[in-house]
Amino acid sequence: MNTKFLFQAGLSAMLLCGCASRQHFVLERNKEIIHRYFEEWANHGDTKAADELNANNVTLRNPPAVVHSLEDYKKGMATFHTAFPDLHFTIEEEIAEGDKVLVRWSLRATHRGDYQGRPPTGKTVSVTGMSLFRLAEGKIQEITVSLSLASRNRT
Repeated sequence: MNTKFLFQAGLSAMLLCGCASRQHFVLERNKEIIHRYFEEWANHGDTKAADELNANNVTLRNPPAVVHSLEDYKKGMATFHTAFPDLHFTIEEEIAEGDKVLVRWSLRATHRGDYQGRPPTGKTVSVTGMSLFRLAEGKIQEITVSLSLASRNRT
């Protein structure tokens, strides 16, 4: 075989492996950020984690609401945690591609405080949904939430 050909083939393989491993690193980092998001921020309301994981101008689309700042997002999440203090998200599935992570999740919580003008009922709520996250520079830039309306159970 031609030595020049072997060198070019080897160089191409190394470059492709380098790109692939960098892409793999980014995907794994993004998935880790999302795991922290659910555990530290969504489940426990840790505002320090929110500051570390979300961009200041994060956009949250959770129809019908659209939020365009981390401060507004933190206020909304504080209200949610007050109304549902035992809330717990579980990641059921995740797919990462490029700068996006898609998570199918379930949520279980008990309505123990006022929420959107409704007094506490003491009922447990179960909801499933999906959230599409777009990340850049190690921070969540956008979140688009889609709820499965058929999955809302109250006991």
